[in-house]
Amino acid sequence: MFNRKAFAGGILAATLVLTAGCAAGDPAGEASTGGSITVAAAQGIPQLNPAIRTFAWEEVLFPLLWNGLSKTDSQGDIVPDLAESWESTADQKTWTFALRDGVTFSNGEALTAAKVVASFEYYLDGETATQEANKISMVSGVEAIDELTVQFTLDEPVATFPSAIVWVKVLDIDSLDTIDKDPIGTGPFTVEAFTPDDSVTLVRNDDYFGEAPALDEIVLVTAAESTSAVTGLRSGDLDVLWSVPAGDVDQLEGESSISIVRPESPSQWPSWEMDTTSAPFNDVRARQALAYAIDRETILEAAYYGQGVVSPTNNALSENNPWFNADLTDYSYDLEMSKKLFAEAGVNEGDTLVWWGIAGSYPEWNTSGEILQASLKEIGINLDIQNNDIGTWVDDFYPAGKSYPGKIVPNFQSTPPEPAYSLNFYLPGRCECNWVDDEFLTAFSGALAEPDADARKAQWATVQSVINEQVPLIVPLQSTVATGTSSELSGVWVEGGGQLHLESVTR
Repeated sequence: MFNRKAFAGGILAATLVLTAGCAAGDPAGEASTGGSITVAAAQGIPQLNPAIRTFAWEEVLFPLLWNGLSKTDSQGDIVPDLAESWESTADQKTWTFALRDGVTFSNGEALTAAKVVASFEYYLDGETATQEANKISMVSGVEAIDELTVQFTLDEPVATFPSAIVWVKVLDIDSLDTIDKDPIGTGPFTVEAFTPDDSVTLVRNDDYFGEAPALDEIVLVTAAESTSAVTGLRSGDLDVLWSVPAGDVDQLEGESSISIVRPESPSQWPSWEMDTTSAPFNDVRARQALAYAIDRETILEAAYYGQGVVSPTNNALSENNPWFNADLTDYSYDLEMSKKLFAEAGVNEGDTLVWWGIAGSYPEWNTSGEILQASLKEIGINLDIQNNDIGTWVDDFYPAGKSYPGKIVPNFQSTPPEPAYSLNFYLPGRCECNWVDDEFLTAFSGALAEPDADARKAQWATVQSVINEQVPLIVPLQSTVATGTSSELSGVWVEGGGQLHLESVTR
């Protein structure tokens, strides 16, 4: 019989899956206070330093344990968090943040501007291996103006700076020696117990500066096996299951005791990368031909169990994204157009391309490759599916700058909906596609520096137009990974980038 204790002791065996989106659970009657919930995911949590997180699932802890100067709310807007307000100079290069008064860390120490400065200096230190580095690389200076005022100097104009620092959580730098096991934060919960890759028990922080959480306790456990995890959700041994196996979603959705939480604006997308500097994909016509050869509807249904939306314009931004440009070339399935463009690019009947995947993981990638293989076969082009161990797969194309002619490399991106931090994947040095386009770079910099939202939307539209025409990589769809919750809960929501939020949950 499934039970919490056995579940918490499980060992991760399932393929890691990242989730996305934003959706709130439906209220189920009168909310109550107190109590505990058990939350499961296929991944374990190996350590508790938010600056050097190793897996996306660790981000579930961010809104529970720490705060940044800004945060994303359930509507997807960037709003104040530890900062009460902020302002920038007209050139968008100097940003000043006013901190809330009276905030304390869980060890009782007061939040001060000096603490914020120390945190950012830690993130900016080249010795700190943080995924936030590229978002804050433009910060050339940070200083405490007074006890509750922090000022940033940027070496380039960034109108979206409050969005850039959402995931830079303010830490107690004096406790770095124990942060990976016993972190000090300002959030609504604190860590009571932690067993790496197994479980984390959080308890309510009664000194939290914001609205007090309703729950007394949240227990995060590792799902050893997907079938037992789904059974646990059905039986009530689990209250939340992050990343429900796609094949189980439809059935669970019909059960009255379970609610499925999905994103409003999914921002997870498979990316099929090509080396745009070597044949045949150094010819834009070959890249466009590949885009037309993709049966996106069949891939969505067969590989992703319908959990997502197709991207006929090959856009990393979903149609629900407020920055989406609808006026783009449609690359819907057209094998005659694909054959014509491939021929113009020198790819003819009898030629062979390579699908460079991973063996034993990501079955949706393998299914996608098989569907593409069948499509290309109809126009006489072979697709050799080669699935490798993950080390071999990485070595062939990562990091950016390597040459891998004729290969199509399936990959996966989980990004914020904000284009400054999703379309930046196309910047030189980031995308393994090795694409460099001056028009794109000019438009991207212009959008980043534009403070007026309407004008910035026009700039992002230009950015998307260049990407749409040049097809530096393939985006067949946006995937929607579902989170299952007990229908007794309300307040569960997930950001477009995949972060599960539990801080406002009530039963």
